[in-house]
Amino acid sequence: MANEPNAKIRRWADLISEAEMQAYAKAKFGESIGLGENVALLNIDTTNNFVDPAYDMCAERDDGLVANFVRITEAFRRLGLPIYYSRRDDRSHPIKRGVWNLKLGTADTFQYTTDPNADAWPEAYAPREEDVVVLKNKPSPFFATPLESWLRYQGIDSLVVIGISTSGCVRAGVLDAFNHNFRVTVVEDCCGDRSPTAHRANLFDMDMKMADVEPLDVVLAELECRPII
Repeated sequence: MANEPNAKIRRWADLISEAEMQAYAKAKFGESIGLGENVALLNIDTTNNFVDPAYDMCAERDDGLVANFVRITEAFRRLGLPIYYSRRDDRSHPIKRGVWNLKLGTADTFQYTTDPNADAWPEAYAPREEDVVVLKNKPSPFFATPLESWLRYQGIDSLVVIGISTSGCVRAGVLDAFNHNFRVTVVEDCCGDRSPTAHRANLFDMDMKMADVEPLDVVLAELECRPII
């Protein structure tokens, strides 16, 4: 077959048709990027606002997803690898919320604007003193923040990305990391979305165009066999 889809394309056969796979194969999408020499974990928006169904932004509790957040965080800590977290910046003032005021019907509610617990992380994987926290007002943790500068200063060339939501802030962060020429691996079972359909579709698109998408066990195995610098 002239444009035989590679293994990375074939793994999405339950999502796209044979003709679509051929189209991606023809354009040579879906090559592996791999991890470089210096890897950091980028945890995007896994605060109570997105993991606790008491908040409107969380559709339902996913204990398996939270357990995976804990597993990968503990692995990075054990290996002495850097961890970056992102969360929303102060949104108590309508100007700071910007166009969210028009797009999001809950933009002026207590939960969204001033609840201090909304932007805290569950203790099991919360940031520690040595970690870096990025405050943002738009989906990408790179947009109008010092994140790229901090990563460059630390010599990071590769990011392992986890977070919520796959189709929103995770995708935005992965795209910007790609735009800044970081190698990116998205951990598919460490990402969540209120829409399973959007979750799967965006994982596929990121895997084809801007990142490697791998299961947690595969990522952990690769991290464990890397030499400790």
